[in-house]
Amino acid sequence: MKTESGMENAKKAGSCVVGQKLVIVITLMSIVFISRGNATQNFIVEPQNTSAIQGSTTILKCTVSDRNGQVQWTKDKFALGTDRNLEWYPRYSMIGTDAPVGRPYAIGEYNLQIIDVQLEDDAIYQCQVGATDMVKGIRSQTAKLNVLLPPEPPTIDGGPKIEIVKGRPTNISCRALNGKPAADVTWYREDRRIRKSVFSRSIPKEDGKRVDTIGIVTMNATLDDAGKTIKCLVQNEAMTEPYIVSATIDVQYVPEVHMSINKSETIKEYDFLRITCSGRANPASISWKWYKNEQEILDETRNVLDIPKITRTYHEDTISCEATNEVGSTRKHHKLDVHFGPKFIGSPKHATVDLGDDVSLHCQADGNPTPSIIWTKKGSNHVLGSTPIYKIQSVKKKDMSIYICTATVMGFSEISREIYLLQNGPPRIMSEVQQYASKGDTARVECLTYSAPLPQNIVWLRNGQPINYASSGRYSAKEEDLPFGRKSTLQILNIHEDDFGDFNCSVSNSYGQDIATIKLIEKVVPPLPYIIGGVVGGITVIFVIVLVCVLYNRYKSADTNSVLGSYTDTDSSTENKKREKSDSPSTLMDQWRQDYNKDFYRYSADYDELNYGKENKGNNNSYGFIEPYPLNTYRERQPGEEEYLSANDVIEPVDRYDTLHGYSSFRSTPVPNSQLPPASISGSKLATNV
Repeated sequence: MKTESGMENAKKAGSCVVGQKLVIVITLMSIVFISRGNATQNFIVEPQNTSAIQGSTTILKCTVSDRNGQVQWTKDKFALGTDRNLEWYPRYSMIGTDAPVGRPYAIGEYNLQIIDVQLEDDAIYQCQVGATDMVKGIRSQTAKLNVLLPPEPPTIDGGPKIEIVKGRPTNISCRALNGKPAADVTWYREDRRIRKSVFSRSIPKEDGKRVDTIGIVTMNATLDDAGKTIKCLVQNEAMTEPYIVSATIDVQYVPEVHMSINKSETIKEYDFLRITCSGRANPASISWKWYKNEQEILDETRNVLDIPKITRTYHEDTISCEATNEVGSTRKHHKLDVHFGPKFIGSPKHATVDLGDDVSLHCQADGNPTPSIIWTKKGSNHVLGSTPIYKIQSVKKKDMSIYICTATVMGFSEISREIYLLQNGPPRIMSEVQQYASKGDTARVECLTYSAPLPQNIVWLRNGQPINYASSGRYSAKEEDLPFGRKSTLQILNIHEDDFGDFNCSVSNSYGQDIATIKLIEKVVPPLPYIIGGVVGGITVIFVIVLVCVLYNRYKSADTNSVLGSYTDTDSSTENKKREKSDSPSTLMDQWRQDYNKDFYRYSADYDELNYGKENKGNNNSYGFIEPYPLNTYRERQPGEEEYLSANDVIEPVDRYDTLHGYSSFRSTPVPNSQLPPASISGSKLATNV
């Protein structure tokens, strides 16, 4: 039973399996029938965007199933052809396995291969399958072939030696041209990357594909950067290794100037001064100019300026040297501090005053350092004041004197000037009453006045009328201020006979007036033959004197030798003879000396001792008189009175026609020696006329 039932079950299972298989076959046959009736060509693989480096080989893929039409590729919508070899494009071909047309389920490969890729291959590609009567044509998606080009080897502008001016921000450019895509530029200085002040600029080319890249770094160089290396690294997607280009930094700078002078200590007036400028620069070639107070000193093109004898006019002047190279110019300055001795400013300012009034005496001096001023009275060392202005209150008669202003600068000679303090009063004329001139010459008639204050005017008169200088044509007057008054000089050109005679000089001031008559007398000039004879005679006399002296010397020498040879006495007798010989007058000069000594000892008891001990201070003024004007100088000295003024002497007006001793313009009439009184003869001798 069990066996039969198992057999039946097995039969049933087998029949069931057969039935299932039949159903599967029928289903597959139905699918095949349906598929064949509706078969279409389609893309199994479509091309994709891709990049290729110039010179490489690239493949754009295209796989088609159930192909019925022809397969072709287009480039920027331009068909390349259906032949797999694409004979019109030697570098192009369709590669892969082919499939029979119309064969169901057949799969074919139509990949576009491009060898030695060039920039012209950069385009949009598409794979297309043509249509048939029963099947429509198909097109793949487009694919962009991006051709990558490395840029040309980069260059650094101005390389391989870049000139950068110190302290002046400078752009350094690195150019990477014709790259695709744009290149990346990085900068290094001595192998350290520069990250600041760096930027790039991309400039597309006309073809719209390539790009020029300019990398820029801004440098503010210092001297520490001189000689260092700067590098530019360039790379894009077409490169496996970057380009590297380098350059050396040449830091250029304007001259750095150092100024020095040859005087380590004080510069003194009349010193030799040398100012030297030295400079360091890049470029090293330097040209030089010199300036004084911003004014160029011409023809000075060295780096040394010599001032052989510097004067006070250079004090506080600014001397500058200018160094110039290709980069620019630099100036260095030095303000001179010249030490110089004192010098009075302006003319002496003499003062006049009324008794009882206050007065100020002025004395200004220039010097460096500032001069110290000391006031004294002439003939005294007592210091009265030490400021440029010396004030005297309630002036007394004893204050009328000559004051000495002394200016001193340490290290230099002191200088002094006389300042007169005069008492106001009417003017006085002190000229000689007789003055001389030769016919045909230019006559100068002088009218010298003592006037405190200075005269308001001096008028010359002839025949009682003021001289009209304009109408005369030959007459003119010139005035000159003196410490104690004023001198007027009447000048007459080509003097005629009628020009000789009396002239009146009239002077007035606010205190009164004075008038004097001055006679112009013709001076007789010896005839020319007399002058020539006198000269010849003088020469003859000199010759005779010289001849006599020569003969005398020869005679004396011969006489001495004979005397020495004839002396045979003892020493004592010899000495006596020598003494007698020396006591006897051997010459006229010896005889004169003996006579003078006898007379001197004879009359020495009758004379007062002459005062030779007082030192003559010398003429310290410019007007020709020896010691302080008026007082004893202009009146007769009394017996026993000293010849010079003392510190306490007083200056006061003098009488007209008193003589100013030594004044060059005075032409006093010679006085015979018999009329001159002795120096200091006692009263008894004057009475006895001894």
